[in-house]
Amino acid sequence: MTRFQTRLHTTQQDSFIRFSDVSKSYDGKSYVVHGLDLSIQEGEFLSLLGPSGSGKTTTLMMLAGFETPSRGSITLGGKRLDHQPPHKRDIGMVFQHYALFPHMSVAENIGFPLSVRGMGRAEQREKIRKALEMVELAHIADRRPSQLSGGQQQRVALARALVFEPRLVLMDEPLGALDKRLRETLQAEIKHLHRQLGVTLVYVTHDQGEALTMSDRVAVFYDGRIQQVAPPAVLYEHPSNAFVANFIGENNGLAGVVGDIQGDRATLQLSCGARLLGRYRDDLAVGSRATLVLRPERVRLGDAVKVDDNRLQGQVADIVYHGDHLRVQIDLGQSGLMVAKLANTQEYPLPPLGGRITVGWSEDDCNILPPPPRSSIDQQDQQ
Repeated sequence: MTRFQTRLHTTQQDSFIRFSDVSKSYDGKSYVVHGLDLSIQEGEFLSLLGPSGSGKTTTLMMLAGFETPSRGSITLGGKRLDHQPPHKRDIGMVFQHYALFPHMSVAENIGFPLSVRGMGRAEQREKIRKALEMVELAHIADRRPSQLSGGQQQRVALARALVFEPRLVLMDEPLGALDKRLRETLQAEIKHLHRQLGVTLVYVTHDQGEALTMSDRVAVFYDGRIQQVAPPAVLYEHPSNAFVANFIGENNGLAGVVGDIQGDRATLQLSCGARLLGRYRDDLAVGSRATLVLRPERVRLGDAVKVDDNRLQGQVADIVYHGDHLRVQIDLGQSGLMVAKLANTQEYPLPPLGGRITVGWSEDDCNILPPPPRSSIDQQDQQ
């Protein structure tokens, strides 16, 4: 059993990585990261997800040692990291643009972290051999990076990050430069390697689908703060606010004012006078502004609407064929537009373009949430 696999079966009470009240400012006035508290467990795959300028990459760079917190502390295995240089942190790093040495072969690139650590040649050769086999590149060990495809270069970068068995691997948008099919292939390979090795992995991405399919948990960043950190299914089904709901997958949003609150349900009154029932979070009050969020695949149309559903009347504005599903856009008048995603089955009748139609959904399928937080950070694509 490898050192990685041993870690996978180890249970720890304390967090492996901890950010405690960490903030980062480049000018002493505005914060790129503000008051960050985050714990990461050993062996976890955590994705940092958010738009450009949200603070996710700055958080990763502080963990790697390429940036220093303006305030707060970062610990790894209970030991402070804040003032340790990057090369003493026992961390593997994979960048979007690979950062391979063009004058070195594949094997030499992979072995570079071993040579700088003073490892003996025989041990280096064995570790390089295993790393090449792990990423299925043993047959091109003697090639230079310029002779490789983008996917092969990324595999080399991944093997180089793992070859010295680091305690932690950080990935900064590692698949962003690849085409869709290759990106999906490497997503599956990275996820498989994580499960096989049990290494702790922190992964930065702006791609919501990538984060949802690969991660144990996802931390959603906006405005230098974490809006929610949770497993993918929890983020999708129970977002903490309208920003998370809109950023994680596609959502319909209906704005209104909170009416009655009973248990875990609340009513939302729209400007058109309609009153809708949905799941409620305890950070809302009667009379406050809120947004009802609803996934397109949970919308029912026409005869499929059930007796006890929330209901609105609208007009079919557009129908788009997507092969496995149909996207139907409904104009709700002053309440805005709603999108329904319908499975492409023969027994489901198509609504006519321009026709009036009833739109419905279950109260269990929607959330009534606080509006998105207001931005207090000058968003200039700094991460």
